[in-house]
Amino acid sequence: MPFMRTLRMSVSAITLMTLAAPSGAHSPDLVLEGLNPDELGEVSFETSCNEDAQPLFETGLLLLHHMMYRQSAHAFETAAEADAQCAMAQWGIAMTKFHPLWPGGPTPEETRDGLAAIERLLEMSPGSPREAAYIDAVKAFYVAEEATFRERLAAWAHKQRQLDEAFPDDLDAMAFDALAQMTMAPRGPDAVPELSDAGARMDALRQKAPLHPAGYHYAIHAYDHPALADRALETARGYDKIAPEVPHALHMPSHIFTRLGLWEESAAWNARSAAAVLSQAGEDVIVDHYPHAIDYAVYAHLQAGDTAAAEALLIEMNEHLNLENTFGTAYAAAAAPSRIPLEQDDWAAAAQLPRDLLPTVNWERYPQAVAIRWFAIGLGAARSGDEATAREALDKLGNLGAVLEERKIYYWMALLSAQTKSIEAWLAFAEGDSETAIMLMQEAADVEDRAGKAPVTPGHVLPTRELLGDLLLAANDKAGAMAAYEAALATSPNRRRSMLGLAKASGE
Repeated sequence: MPFMRTLRMSVSAITLMTLAAPSGAHSPDLVLEGLNPDELGEVSFETSCNEDAQPLFETGLLLLHHMMYRQSAHAFETAAEADAQCAMAQWGIAMTKFHPLWPGGPTPEETRDGLAAIERLLEMSPGSPREAAYIDAVKAFYVAEEATFRERLAAWAHKQRQLDEAFPDDLDAMAFDALAQMTMAPRGPDAVPELSDAGARMDALRQKAPLHPAGYHYAIHAYDHPALADRALETARGYDKIAPEVPHALHMPSHIFTRLGLWEESAAWNARSAAAVLSQAGEDVIVDHYPHAIDYAVYAHLQAGDTAAAEALLIEMNEHLNLENTFGTAYAAAAAPSRIPLEQDDWAAAAQLPRDLLPTVNWERYPQAVAIRWFAIGLGAARSGDEATAREALDKLGNLGAVLEERKIYYWMALLSAQTKSIEAWLAFAEGDSETAIMLMQEAADVEDRAGKAPVTPGHVLPTRELLGDLLLAANDKAGAMAAYEAALATSPNRRRSMLGLAKASGE
């Protein structure tokens, strides 16, 4: 019999319920390490699962909307053990193995586990047409084995839209459809219509269900754009009211704080997020929410001019030797250390950044993250007179670009193109060819502007529009430099280097 319940219960109530569950079920206390199930928000999702599995399923669904994928998978697995015929538990497991907004795609291990859940689904009967539609949607992601990550996402997004249209009163269908809509939106300025629509839909969901996590989380992602960020400030500041100890919920508001240049708030919320991850970490791995929060906090401290605080965070992060092997970790491990010398114009230090990266990450999987380090090295070398190292960096970036092209990772190919042109521009300038240098730097800035910012990043490691301002200022084109810095600030308000460059260009 279908069982429908709003998840709003105490730890003791869930524990008592589990004692009555089949002996194979894990305790939800293990599922929710460090998290109170009474403080995850609320969902109401009817399934055909039995009464033992239903609350565990809804716990998994809440965590899925918070993008706490590991914990969510554990909850769904526990639901599956409580009811072997709970098809929606297998749907949930499959959903946790790909991360629609996160760059990089699933790891081979996640793909394997997702496919295993799909195989189990093929042997099960959905309990209702609605459940069948959800299952049909997640299957779409896994069907085409040779497709690119984005092609798989497009197949999933198409089915999510059909599901939403078929069940217009289903708030979770609306939420996943909005998530899919954001996932498939173009980058840069062209994204505004799609993101604005998705954000408005999540604002409406929040009005109907004030404690539903998607109404906060997905709205913040939708408005994480220079043209839209001010729409989400109130929402961002309210997210922790429904999920005060969920690490990703504590981090997400900083997407909006970063867009608006609110550095103190960004640093504070990311400190809370990082602390929450560490307090909830098991013995095996520290999930990538931790390095992700550290990268955002490093960026915030650098913009506030507090280099010592940024450096202290890096020291802390490097002390943890069991960081999760994902793209989120790879990006933070490559970007955060690179930001420190670049943001301070310490070009010689940037050129000497370590070539070896965090040993817990399989860097062969993440060439786009490796490219960040070589960009920092190459730019630092080009701007400090070390031509040989700059040429070495360009060679490395060329090799990485070939890998990205082979894997059809087109967004990061565009950013790599901008990175390469930036290094070449400063090499040309060092050789006295200002005309070529400015042309290359302008091209790089245009490419990066069109590409926009990926959700995993607080900002490009050093914005090329800002670098164009540096170059024009060095070429004594103060008016051009002012225009470039002002354009950079329009996208990234209160960026410290852009403000300092603008002050120099204007003679202040």
